Amino acid sequence: MFAQGLSSLGTSISTVALAVMVFDRTGSVFHMGGILASATLPLVVMSFVGGALLDRFEARRLMVIADVGRALLIISLPVVVGLSVGFVYLVSATIGVFASIFNPSQVKLVGEVARREDLIKSNSYLSIARDGSELAGYLIGGALVVTVGYFATFALDAATYLGSALLLFGLPRVLPVGPAPRLLALVRQSPRALGVIWSRAELRTNFLIALVPMSVLMMATPNAYALALDVYDVGAKGFSIMEVITSLGWLAGGVLASRLNYGGDRNTYVFVSMLGMAACLGLVGVAHSFPLAVGLLALGAVANVGMIVGSMTLFQEIEARPDKGRVIAIRSGFGQLASATGLFMGGGLGTLLGVERVFTLMGLVAAVLAIAVYAPYRLRDMRRVVSQVSVVAPEGEDGI
Repeated sequence: MFAQGLSSLGTSISTVALAVMVFDRTGSVFHMGGILASATLPLVVMSFVGGALLDRFEARRLMVIADVGRALLIISLPVVVGLSVGFVYLVSATIGVFASIFNPSQVKLVGEVARREDLIKSNSYLSIARDGSELAGYLIGGALVVTVGYFATFALDAATYLGSALLLFGLPRVLPVGPAPRLLALVRQSPRALGVIWSRAELRTNFLIALVPMSVLMMATPNAYALALDVYDVGAKGFSIMEVITSLGWLAGGVLASRLNYGGDRNTYVFVSMLGMAACLGLVGVAHSFPLAVGLLALGAVANVGMIVGSMTLFQEIEARPDKGRVIAIRSGFGQLASATGLFMGGGLGTLLGVERVFTLMGLVAAVLAIAVYAPYRLRDMRRVVSQVSVVAPEGEDGI
């Protein structure tokens, strides 16, 4: 949990510092957005390779390597930005590669070291550590750049990754299941993990919920910025208040999820959270009040944590198998693809239809899509229960 907190603190500090540094050096919003996006793309592309690594090597070792690698790359940014902005794109993309290894490794490792009945609570505490540290990093990142400069800020950022790596050494070693095949063979077999997800109803349903309705709801992020700065015209101060309150919603979601410790069907947990998120974001469009809209965004963040925690737990509970790392990594990669798609579409639709209309529309569309994905899964389970009851009912009785 402390390693997650340090790693997330470093990520958020570097996000702020990198954006400010690039804009100061180039004066280009295009480069600022492009470089931040270059760190996201490998999360999708590398999911197949990262999953193969996770099935070949122990998760703890991969997390340590990823943290050390990011520390070295982060400290190089103030140097390479003076050489060429192209080098910054390359370093940022490589940082994304290491993130694509770290994230699924953590999901798998938690599933290996935590007791099954404690997974929901463990994931909730990790969520609190991640979101609390990100909030702190966003708040202090800009201040650090102004007061101590880029090199000292990135040096502090690198130190957080090294601290995370040191903490991870204290975790137990959990070696992959079965013999260790060649890495290239595992990479070639990675697409089969997608078939494993599709062949199992609970995994397929979770995969589709994350891929379809979640991509719609992710359109809220760019439109939330426009909501504060354009629709309600509250300026930078109001925008910062919105960010802080929304981040507090993420923290509250982690606390709530840890207290619920939901023991039922994971997809039901995810589905209810998705509907809650869709309702909150849809109502933002008709709030006509900035404080009310911010409160709804915070409640949407609470629901979003429930969806993330439920999904992580579902995939952690998969039985030990040689391709488990690839299954987790591919689910993570496609989830990132859905998020990136929503972020890309959101700004365009906000400009075309209007920010408030987009919030209302995406809430309705996401709710309909979530029901369309979840209903067949739920009906299948109901039919199976009815069939089992009918089989075991005494002769001459209804059985239902």
